[in-house]
Amino acid sequence: MQAPLRSKGPELLADLTDHITAALRQLANTEDRQAEKIAREITRRMALHWGGQNVYFPLGKSSKSAERDRQILAEFNGANHASLAQKHGISVQWVYKIIKNARSAS
Repeated sequence: MQAPLRSKGPELLADLTDHITAALRQLANTEDRQAEKIAREITRRMALHWGGQNVYFPLGKSSKSAERDRQILAEFNGANHASLAQKHGISVQWVYKIIKNARSAS
């Protein structure tokens, strides 16, 4: 017999509360009880606002790629395609494409 399907909603809300609590403690030096109270309220508000909807959390790869591309452009000297590719974990062809796109955008 298969286990019944369960919603991951309560698990998501508990995890969100835990992460907010930890961030408040770490980043804002908030007292434990106050951090938990604030975290529960933020989670409650998010559940009211977003409840029942499918929500997608992007991984932030595009902003990381944009930062990498800016670094490559800043470090590019006209002859270091291969070393930039190796340093940033991409192909030499991709470095050429980044440079080409930057030149055509300006």
